[in-house]
Amino acid sequence: MFLFRSHLPQYVQAACAASLLMAATVVAGQSPAAKPKADDRIVVTQTSPNGTEDAKARTLLTQMTAALGGDLRMQRQDYRLEGRTSTFFKNEPTGSTEYVLYHHPLAGSNFEDRIELTKKRDIVQIWTPAEGYEVTFKGRKDLPKEDREAYFRRQKYSLDSLVTTWVNDPQTIVIYGGHNLVARRQADTITIINAQNESLTVDLEVDTHLPIRRSFKARNDKYKDFDEDIEEYSDWHNEPGTPVPFATTRYFNGDMVSQRFVTKIEFRPVDPSFFSATAPIGKHK
Repeated sequence: MFLFRSHLPQYVQAACAASLLMAATVVAGQSPAAKPKADDRIVVTQTSPNGTEDAKARTLLTQMTAALGGDLRMQRQDYRLEGRTSTFFKNEPTGSTEYVLYHHPLAGSNFEDRIELTKKRDIVQIWTPAEGYEVTFKGRKDLPKEDREAYFRRQKYSLDSLVTTWVNDPQTIVIYGGHNLVARRQADTITIINAQNESLTVDLEVDTHLPIRRSFKARNDKYKDFDEDIEEYSDWHNEPGTPVPFATTRYFNGDMVSQRFVTKIEFRPVDPSFFSATAPIGKHK
């Protein structure tokens, strides 16, 4: 009888092979091999990363940090940003509005953000290291739990966190993924894995070493699978000495969900009182 093994599942192929081997052994007058003892273990060893590729990835990350402003970026400055943001559902636009963002770094990798929406700037979102809430003329209310978790998760994988935390952690593993075409540009792909087994992938433009795309996956507890979050960056401006992407597009599980366009950014001290629920609402300097 002939067995067409290419059409059989692997576990069937393995069983057939074992049976044929045992039969051949019995015919030859030999006893089948003894079964392994209960305490026998199969040891699987993982090959170490390619030292040359690892060094190349770390060199590229160093060049990325320098391209993003180096020490100036590491200082994590306050800034005020103006622009326009749009939202999408299943790649179709659902709304667009003007916004003003006040950003204030705190100790460690923490921060505070104040986002003023609409032309009148009368809808305000305030983000602290532990809270996310909305303030209008009607008062304060907490933002949905799902939105808060998503916002803090994205900040953990942001470009600022990449430069100030991920790259500088000596326990991280870096993997060079080679050359790829990303957003119609030649890019070097690098994956960083931290001690908590969380990973972030960044695609760097070959010529400038500036990020083109950042991506990561996070477990979805509801559906027991993983969600993929991607941000693409373009239209970089040097403002001043700190490159800023004036266009950011975000994708979630393959669908475009938002776009942000910057029209103006000023690196200047921000009043800490802006991040209080009692701060003024509406247009102000």
